[in-house]
Amino acid sequence: MLKNVANYINILRSQKRIKNFRLSFFSDGKVNSLKKVQNLEKKRDIVKKILNFTKSCDPFYENLNIDKSLKIGGMWKEYLLQVKKDQFSIYKKGDLDEILIFHENMFYNCLIRGLWNYAYFDNIKSDYTAKLLFLKDLELYKIIFRDFIDLPSSNEINRWGYKQGNHKFHFLDMSSNLQKNLIINSLNNFDKQKYNILEIGGGFGSLGERLFESEKINSYTDFDIPASLLTAYYYLAVKFGEEKVELIDSLKNVKSKLQPENKKIYLIPSAFYAEIKNYKNYDLLCNFASFSEMDFTTVKYYLDNLPKSVKAIVTGNSNRETKYDLSNKFEEVLIDDFPIPKDYVLCFSNVQTPFYSNWRNKTQIWYKK
Repeated sequence: MLKNVANYINILRSQKRIKNFRLSFFSDGKVNSLKKVQNLEKKRDIVKKILNFTKSCDPFYENLNIDKSLKIGGMWKEYLLQVKKDQFSIYKKGDLDEILIFHENMFYNCLIRGLWNYAYFDNIKSDYTAKLLFLKDLELYKIIFRDFIDLPSSNEINRWGYKQGNHKFHFLDMSSNLQKNLIINSLNNFDKQKYNILEIGGGFGSLGERLFESEKINSYTDFDIPASLLTAYYYLAVKFGEEKVELIDSLKNVKSKLQPENKKIYLIPSAFYAEIKNYKNYDLLCNFASFSEMDFTTVKYYLDNLPKSVKAIVTGNSNRETKYDLSNKFEEVLIDDFPIPKDYVLCFSNVQTPFYSNWRNKTQIWYKK
């Protein structure tokens, strides 16, 4: 009842801000036919690689012998089976064009579930509280950047969100641009010309997209679970091309294909993360909003196996005690309790922006001594 009252009150609050910003809602619409797909053959090749990946790497690593810290089980497996069931089902059927259409509509279906802010397409039109939170964050964004010129992303995949004139932006554009800005500025402390970035939990590729476009960034490597990794592969390969985006499906291919010195994007299952400690090319590790959702032992595993070349850690995660009403009574790991290696010193700490979509989160930057 109170939630409904608040939502009603927020109708006027959100409409006022929309008018002040001269915004209008937009939706490119769902793709319902292959005739409406741009660059169809190119995208079919991308989907073939997705299908090949699913044959080599189980979505829950059940065909792999890996460290128990990296296994996907219990609560998280149950969550993924529920939220991503359409994704798993469509991969299992193996129809190339059906998978293609499904990925073309990623902003309208389960592919972005758990990787998004504020509200999803199916409820945004009536959720005025979510709109208000987005608009409040947009006000904060404008204080930092003064305008919205650099806010839109430029992928050809159909999406929805708000626009100001010709500038279209979706609900994760603020987070990814702010995170990119934080990372690029963190690198100003060093004197290299080009940097190699390592991310754990890159979502559907929104941050990776912006980092790879930066003149300062050479390579971007993302370790994530298969469900997210395959969404990111389609999103990033559509924009940058298969020759620039490498989807790795086995430990053997990690060893043969991962070459961070090349200008390239590497997408790798988290099951193979142990191999990364053998590389000497990485400069910065980043993680946003997912370490807190892992077990402490998993966070420790990632940090204990960092490449020794990593000079900075940039992270934004929860710092409010939060328990989930689930069978195992899972409790988030606070960012203040992360087992950061002792040879790093904390240099910056603040609330995370955009604030209203990340109100529990705190940002930290650590530099190697």
